[in-house]
Amino acid sequence: MKLDPITMEVVINRLREVAATMEHALYHTGYSPILRESQDGTAGITGAEGRAVIVSGGLQYHSLPYYHAVQSVHARFGESIRAGDSFIVNDPYKGGNPHVPDMVAVTPVFFDGRIIAHTVSVAHKSDMGGIVPGSSGAASREIYHDGLLLPPLRYQTPEGVNESVEDIIRNNSRVPDIVIGDLRGQVGCTRLGATRLQALAEEYGVDTVCATMSEWLAITGRRLRREFAGWGDGTAEAEGFLDHDGADIATPVRIHVRATKRGDTLVLDFSGSGPQTRGPVNVLAPTAQACALLAVIAATDPDIPMNAGLLDAVEFVMPPGTVVSPRHPATMNHYFPSAHLTYNCVLSALGKLHFERAVAPSGLGTGGLAIGYAQSRSGKRAVQYELMVTALGGTSSRDGASIVLPMNHFTPSTPVEILETEYPVMVRRYDLWRDSAGAGEFRGGIGHVREYQLLTDCMLTARTSNHKFGAWGLLGGKGPPTSHTYIERDDTGCEELGPLAQREARLGSVLRLEQSGGAGYGPPLKRQIERVLEDVLNGYVSTEAARGDYGVCIDPGTLQVDAAKTQALRKPA
Repeated sequence: MKLDPITMEVVINRLREVAATMEHALYHTGYSPILRESQDGTAGITGAEGRAVIVSGGLQYHSLPYYHAVQSVHARFGESIRAGDSFIVNDPYKGGNPHVPDMVAVTPVFFDGRIIAHTVSVAHKSDMGGIVPGSSGAASREIYHDGLLLPPLRYQTPEGVNESVEDIIRNNSRVPDIVIGDLRGQVGCTRLGATRLQALAEEYGVDTVCATMSEWLAITGRRLRREFAGWGDGTAEAEGFLDHDGADIATPVRIHVRATKRGDTLVLDFSGSGPQTRGPVNVLAPTAQACALLAVIAATDPDIPMNAGLLDAVEFVMPPGTVVSPRHPATMNHYFPSAHLTYNCVLSALGKLHFERAVAPSGLGTGGLAIGYAQSRSGKRAVQYELMVTALGGTSSRDGASIVLPMNHFTPSTPVEILETEYPVMVRRYDLWRDSAGAGEFRGGIGHVREYQLLTDCMLTARTSNHKFGAWGLLGGKGPPTSHTYIERDDTGCEELGPLAQREARLGSVLRLEQSGGAGYGPPLKRQIERVLEDVLNGYVSTEAARGDYGVCIDPGTLQVDAAKTQALRKPA
């Protein structure tokens, strides 16, 4: 049917409102800090076939997994699906979710006896069993090590929740009340969205709502093709490395992309990436593709919505058996550093094709921290699960943002007050890390240092990244220092941990995380002297780095610029 522009605009904004309401309910019913504080989850709407139309929340790379979850539900239950049913799945190979802790909830939306859409949510669960608290073990070597694997299951009907399913989950989780609380809120948010979507179809007509969703995807594809049409044709490549996969510590893990732009379409070929790994750094193709699409949006027009319509303009080549498209039963619990590296590689390649929107890479020290306690401050068993935050890279006009999780710009760190209230831990330091940003005409964002003192014995799993291979500068900019993780004990002293490490930590141990900043854009000697001085005064850059990296001589006592020495340092060779 033909839609007039005003109706189209009204209905699409009402759809956004439905998704935002779902997102609000998801976070505000969350039991765990990883959901209610760090907002590690999304909620949104798909069409009848599962293509994501609207995704609300900071983790927009969840959008392509939505499709796989919907398809898996229909493949398993088919004609038996009824109005009022809600389904869950967390097996990544069946649901497309990034890793086992990410549960997917799917509620088909019925109108006049037929499915017109689905409301979907992907959200992290604190513990789904497995070999370590948090279900994401550094020593995982296959998907079965990562915890309870649920195929698509009918979780709720009009008669209520399937308690047998909940009993199985409870029996496999170290923190069952937290997990079930989060799960009920998550499924509830999709049921709320379904009710709102049915009311919208009643108000505007089901054909209008369905046509709007279809047209919104088509508009997204057309907008992206128009952007590509304004570029010159060409091919560019980029690659980056993880230190290792945790199993073979002598072999770096390569992610490589070849971007070819022809006319109004783009082909992203990952055939040059390394083979799938035994360790947990693999990333499933739907997540890798979604991260690549986020880079495409950043390199074209950030106002283009993140939905399945982008696939009308971008083609992927991802051979099965690679680190970005692993075969079963490969584990991928530590997928995020690989996904983030995929994003930065695509962004770097596209920057060579479209110079005006080139962006330096973000800091690569991403990952997750999981600490299992026999008793929390409430007396119950607990799992502290946190996301590792870094900083963004510089651009042609701005410095990178500091202490921001790349690709998840709205996913904050867990507040110190929450950690210390709920867990037997004291955060001794959470501070900017001086000289942690890559130098450049526009420097990267500043990294940070975070120190935890453990107030009881616990099981620690630190899954960080890029302690050896850091981010790279752009157009003469410099890369930041690499990230580091240390644990200090009274009896054995200080030990530097690798990117994937598990330890039985004792009372009084101190964990120190040094998270790298973003990479720099442009030659550091072109940075304005006034901005270098401001960085020194703010504590972002030392006087030594101001001189060595930027050619600006600042007296450490008076903090005044020595103009003559600076001019000599900056004089062309």
